[in-house]
Amino acid sequence: MTLIEELRGSWPPADRGLSADYVHGSPQGTELLDAWELPPLADRRLAVAIAAGPGARLALAPLAANGTGWRRARAGDGVAVALVGAIETPALPGSRFWLRRLGPPVELDIWDAMPADVREPSRSVRAIPSERAIQADQTNESLIVGETVMVKWISEPRLGPHPAPVLLAHLAEVGFTEIPAPYATLEWSGQDGRTAVCALVDAYLPEAADGWTWCVDLLRDHLHHLPDGCAPRCDADIGTVLGALVARLHLALATPSSVLPRPVSRAGSSLIARWHETARGTLAEALSRTDGGDRDRLLAWRPRLEAELDSMGTVTGTPVQPVHGDLHVGQVLRWRDGHAVIDFDGNPTLPRDDEPATDAVQPQPTARDVAQMLMSIDHVGRVVDRRIAHAGTAEVERWIARNRALFLGAYRDTLDAAGQLGLLDERLLPAFEVEQECRELVYAARFLPRWRYAPMTALEALMR
Repeated sequence: MTLIEELRGSWPPADRGLSADYVHGSPQGTELLDAWELPPLADRRLAVAIAAGPGARLALAPLAANGTGWRRARAGDGVAVALVGAIETPALPGSRFWLRRLGPPVELDIWDAMPADVREPSRSVRAIPSERAIQADQTNESLIVGETVMVKWISEPRLGPHPAPVLLAHLAEVGFTEIPAPYATLEWSGQDGRTAVCALVDAYLPEAADGWTWCVDLLRDHLHHLPDGCAPRCDADIGTVLGALVARLHLALATPSSVLPRPVSRAGSSLIARWHETARGTLAEALSRTDGGDRDRLLAWRPRLEAELDSMGTVTGTPVQPVHGDLHVGQVLRWRDGHAVIDFDGNPTLPRDDEPATDAVQPQPTARDVAQMLMSIDHVGRVVDRRIAHAGTAEVERWIARNRALFLGAYRDTLDAAGQLGLLDERLLPAFEVEQECRELVYAARFLPRWRYAPMTALEALMR
């Protein structure tokens, strides 16, 4: 009996099946499409399965079996460990799964404690590397393997081009080190030839915290110790570090490589028209999804918001290049040895196109990332102000203004030092800032209603 036949006999697997965790529908709405059995660890069989759910969405499930049938794998079962071990053998017989290496071969330290014959099921395994989950709310599932490697399972893979493998391979080739070192992706090929990224494997950065922790804590702690009426001290500032980091990222993304031989081009009128149309649609959706007094305020601001969005239609010949696309402080880790940018998966709030994209990397103005980070700095202040019950609103407002200015100054200076100041078209910033806050309102309505206060307060500041 093949693995597919074995799994189909009792699909979905018991113990938190796909319908609850990965496909928003009933168990009867999930159809097993493919599975790959990884090398076993100890007496445990391990596999990765992909299924189709309602609306033709895909769902990924790591699986484990230990003599009692298949179930969805949990942290510690070893599926991520086995996946890391399989990177050296990318041919995966018996399925349409395959592994793509993103950088040069590396020795992964997780195997130091393991016997050389770990892949042979007849041998006993005396030491298996640790495998623990990241304790955070997230769409996907990330596990740390052997305290050196991170495996991110993509819970709902999407068929079609994916930006992460291209951007990470490009950044590795041009020598940009301010990301976790990329190792490989697990991908799956559909019947129509399109592929879906199912897992990303990269280096684990020890003692790392994302910006929603380290930026927020930095501001909150310094505000807490300020005498009444004093502005935050400069050691609470984050703008300079973030501005220089984002500029270095954009310079690396603009550097030609064998992956992206001509990364920088100019936007034509049709592309700018699509940006404008998408932005107008995002504002309309934000209005339709917002109620109560917040909706009344949006309606009052609507003429000015539309005027800002319309201004992007007057920009011609702006440079475009690969960008991050979903940049905010949560995508910047502060870790033991510095800072790093993560999550090159694209913006999850953007609608899925009816037709699949033909290019994994859609060129955008660098102003898109810059506007997103400027508004994210604003959001850090709103989060802190709310947590301290608005006891320091005036100081927070000054901190926001100062750090937005510091960010732009450091960003410009870094581009200028490289002779590339022309990569940023600042004419687009006001429109992209408004569009980003509309996206935040849509995100709040779809996924996190309590977040609505942040974009509403940020929009109010923009309107002032």
